[in-house]
Amino acid sequence: MFVVTLGANDHTAYDWIIDFGATQHMTFKRKWFTTYKSIVPRKVYMGNDTILEAIGKGNIKATMQVGGRMLFTTITQVLHVPKMKKSFIFVSKLILGGFVVEFDKDGCKVNNAHGTIVAQA
Repeated sequence: MFVVTLGANDHTAYDWIIDFGATQHMTFKRKWFTTYKSIVPRKVYMGNDTILEAIGKGNIKATMQVGGRMLFTTITQVLHVPKMKKSFIFVSKLILGGFVVEFDKDGCKVNNAHGTIVAQA
């Protein structure tokens, strides 16, 4: 498991788990969303066989420190799942969005289409 620490719009740093197992980014924190739309409640199946409900969807602006500099990014199409205990960024969603995700002995790097590191865990 890899964890990236992102700053949210409430100026606090939070850990997001980089995961392979699904197709949607998810968080429990409603106040992080900079755009938000309520959705018809949708089942979310978790790895431990529990079923939770997503009740909204939107974008989250985040900051992170990579190589001594602050980077700003927007995580798009994030599901709001209030009963989750952690936030998840899903590798497959990043790749579909044009990012390159690299794993090695030192951790995980997410590069944009230009090869610039935009996240590191």
